[in-house]
Amino acid sequence: MRVRVVLTAALMAGLFLFPVPGIAQEANEIQDIIEEKRKEVEKINQEIQKTQARIEVLDGQQQTLQNAIGQIDASIEQAELGIEYSKTTIEKLTYEISSLNMTVADVRAEANRKSEAVGEVLRNLQTRDGDIDLLSTMLSQDTLADSVFEFNALRNIQKDLADEVGELVKLQNKLTSTIVVSSSKKDELKIESQTLEQKKIVLDDQKGQKNDLLSVTEQQESLYQQHLTKLDREQQDLMSEIADIEKALGDRFDASNLPSRQPGFLSWPVVNSAGLRTGVLTQHYGETAYSTAYYRGRPHNATDIGAPAGTPVIAARDGVVARVDYNGLYYQYGRYILIDHGNGLTTIYAHLSASKVSAGQGVKRGEVIGYVGNTGFSTGAHLHFGLYATPPGGWMLSSNREQGGLFSIPPATGLVPIGPTINPENYM
Repeated sequence: MRVRVVLTAALMAGLFLFPVPGIAQEANEIQDIIEEKRKEVEKINQEIQKTQARIEVLDGQQQTLQNAIGQIDASIEQAELGIEYSKTTIEKLTYEISSLNMTVADVRAEANRKSEAVGEVLRNLQTRDGDIDLLSTMLSQDTLADSVFEFNALRNIQKDLADEVGELVKLQNKLTSTIVVSSSKKDELKIESQTLEQKKIVLDDQKGQKNDLLSVTEQQESLYQQHLTKLDREQQDLMSEIADIEKALGDRFDASNLPSRQPGFLSWPVVNSAGLRTGVLTQHYGETAYSTAYYRGRPHNATDIGAPAGTPVIAARDGVVARVDYNGLYYQYGRYILIDHGNGLTTIYAHLSASKVSAGQGVKRGEVIGYVGNTGFSTGAHLHFGLYATPPGGWMLSSNREQGGLFSIPPATGLVPIGPTINPENYM
């Protein structure tokens, strides 16, 4: 009966594990904090949406100095809320990673204990008078009843061992999945930390814009209207020149060599720190009500996606950065990025508050390349997401209206990309 005693002792010692009360209590406390932070993040996000609604209302109202200052003030409030959102999200992610690390440690320890216990059982079986088989087990007992009892015990132990090995496999799978989730959370934490720093820059920019506006207008409505008229005239002339070139290029353009229209070819380019789609499509490509009212009937050459300033912008597809430039605070695309995808298509990401890439750099689909902003000819924070047919010679400085490329068109600073445009929504 010595085998049964050894096996029973080993199983009792290592295979039946119980949670430690202190560790369980600490884990529960962390989960409570995570839930509290989740609610805080949700509440802050609701406040951000309220400020966004205020900005949109002011955007639709008459252009007065008071409304312009009100819009900037709302943007400043939104930037401050965005900073608080990121800080709270970072705290939540830190606790989530801590909780996952505890889970990894617990699962790893439990798997080790089960593995050691199973190993001990097998060693005891093998060292008892050599190999133990069914016949020797039956013959070694004093009575037939003892033989049957021992046989059943061994059979049960074999089943228990099989069950425990199955549990070990489950623990290993749980360990692997938990490590994957933890790694994902760490990536999310890194992105949110970078986004926080960008939101601080956005806040400073918004305050600077307010100070500049107050300085230029001296808080006088008449000076503001003069300033507005001058900017509008200059921008309209700039847009007319670009539109004329793009129309001529589009009329001669042969799209047969381009990739066929296919959903998912390009990723939605505005995401949160978890890499999930965010933002709202605020203006379509082509002739829209907004383009009729504000572009003097010229079609909109991209798709607009509204999102708070500082929201991450990602590369919609693998490619090489063809250009990073700045057309100025009030003109055309403001701060923008061009990515050549090597298949005849190029994407533009415009009105950014900042960029994270440089010309010539290779980027991967889903990689954060910049942040939503309100630079250039823009009435509110959004991403101008456009799709061009790449010029035959690539994105080079050009003055050839029949070829396209990068053009110098004052009063915009830097270079302005011009080429045949395509509806990006056909590829998203």
